[in-house]
Amino acid sequence: MADAAKRAWLTIDDAPTEDFRQRVDELNARGIRAVWFCLGERLERYPEEAVHAVRNGHILGNHSYDHPAFSKLTLEEAREQIARTERLLDGIYAKAGMPRPVKLFRFPYLDDGGDIKRDELQSLLRGMGFEQPGFPGVTYPWWKPKGRPERIDVGCTYDTWDWRLQEGGEMLPELLARMDEHASEQGKGLNDAPGSNEVIMMHAWIPMDAFRLLLDRLQAKPLRFDPPVHLTVQIRPAAISDLPIVHPFQCDYLHRESAEDWKRRLADGPGMYLAAFAGEDLAGVCYGQPSRRREDAADLQGIAVNLDHRKPYARRGIGSRLLRTFERVCAERGFRRIGVGSADDPRVESFYQANGYRPVELVAKDAEGRELERVDIRAEAAEQAAERKEELRRKHGAAEVIFIFEKTLD
Repeated sequence: MADAAKRAWLTIDDAPTEDFRQRVDELNARGIRAVWFCLGERLERYPEEAVHAVRNGHILGNHSYDHPAFSKLTLEEAREQIARTERLLDGIYAKAGMPRPVKLFRFPYLDDGGDIKRDELQSLLRGMGFEQPGFPGVTYPWWKPKGRPERIDVGCTYDTWDWRLQEGGEMLPELLARMDEHASEQGKGLNDAPGSNEVIMMHAWIPMDAFRLLLDRLQAKPLRFDPPVHLTVQIRPAAISDLPIVHPFQCDYLHRESAEDWKRRLADGPGMYLAAFAGEDLAGVCYGQPSRRREDAADLQGIAVNLDHRKPYARRGIGSRLLRTFERVCAERGFRRIGVGSADDPRVESFYQANGYRPVELVAKDAEGRELERVDIRAEAAEQAAERKEELRRKHGAAEVIFIFEKTLD
C-alpha cells in the first residue's frame, strides 16, 4: 500500500521446505524480503533451497535444530540445539558466497524458558553473539517491558495463527477474518494506523495457496513491508574515493590523522579498512593492520558506529557486523588471531566479550597516554581481572586502565 502509515517486517518460521524456492520467489515478486527462521534438520535436507534465499536478498535466522520446547531443556541442551544450527547456517552463507549480515534467533513455540529459565537463555544467546534485528517503531508496551533488559530473541507483534492450518484447510477463513479485527492490545493491530509498527509471524510449511491468500490479505492492510535494517546496510572495504566522508568520521570518533596518513593506512593494509554504508550514509568504520608483535596476528585499531538514534540502523548490531567482517578478512589473509585494546569503558569491554574476545593483558596509562605497567591476566577469571584492573588504577593513580583482548580465529 503506497500510502501506508505503518511499517511491517515479515518473519517466517520452520524453514526451509521442499518448495522453499517457490515461496522465496513469490515474496520477491511481491517486493517483500523476509527473515526465515530455520531448523537445522531442514537445512541439512534442503541446503540448496536455503542458498537460493540468501542469494535473493533474504535473511536466515536460527530456530533450533529440531524444534524442542526450550523450557524443557537443560542449558547445555539448549546450547547444542543452537550451536548445531549455527554451524549449518554459517555453511549456507559460505556456499552462497555472501557475508552473514546478522545472527538472529527465535524460540520454537515462542517458548523463551519462562520465569525460571528466561534470564539464563537470554544470557546464552547474548554470549553466542545473537542480536535484536532492526525493527524500529514497535511501540506496544508489552514489546519491551520497562525494567527488563532488551530481549535477544525475536518475537512478533502479530501471529497469523497459520499453524492452525494443521487442523485442516477449513481454518483458513477464520484466520483471514481475524486479520480484520481491531484489538491492538491483543496483538491485532494491523488495521489501526497510525500506530505501532508490526513484526508478523508465519510458517514456511503451510499450503502454498494459503500462503498466497494470507499474503494477499496482509498486503491489503495499511502496512508497508520493509526489508530488515541489516539488508539496507552494506559493508565493504573503504576506497580512496571515500576520503571526504570516511576520513572526517574517523577523526571525529577515533584517531585523528592527516588525509595523506589516512590514504597510507588504506594502502598499507588492503581490505583491512571497512566502511558500513546505508545508501550514501556512513553507518560505521572498522580498521586494523598486521601486528608488529606477532607474525600470525592482526591488530584491530578502531571501530565506531553512528549512534544517532534518528537513524534506522542505530544500535542495530552494525558494530558486531563490522567486527565479524574484519575477522573474515583477517582469516582470509592467513592471520590466526586478532588483538585489540579496549577503551576504559565497561560497555566497550562487554562488546568485545560478547563477540568472543577474551582479556589477556591489562595496561595502565597516565594522562599523556604513557604506559605505566602491563600485566598478563590470561589465567585469571573475569571477576579477578576486573579486580586487578582497579588495583592497577589505585596503585598508579592511572588516568586509564585498559584491557587488551584477543580472539583466536577458526
